[in-house]
Amino acid sequence: MPSPAGWQPEVPCAECGRRVAGLGWAERCPECRWRRERRASRIASRISLLAAALAAVYVFSRLRTTSTGRLWAALIVLAVYLMVRRIAQKVAYQALPDERAAPGEQ
Repeated sequence: MPSPAGWQPEVPCAECGRRVAGLGWAERCPECRWRRERRASRIASRISLLAAALAAVYVFSRLRTTSTGRLWAALIVLAVYLMVRRIAQKVAYQALPDERAAPGEQ
């Protein structure tokens, strides 16, 4: 039997198993995706703060104490924070384990 135009099957979420219309196979539902992005963001912020602190210690110990030197040091620390946060968030999103729902939940 042909399916009507625009019909989208309900596909189970890869993480929680809830059926969502319009979801691709092996994809997460919007709620699971949001929860996973939130967890990855928290992990990435901690990692990037640590990396920025280490960069600040290193840069401020190596550069001269002129006002231009301090400005460059601050820019370097900011760049380290932003780059590490972006990379760590993407890695954490991919590396986090799935939070499978218990058999009775859905």
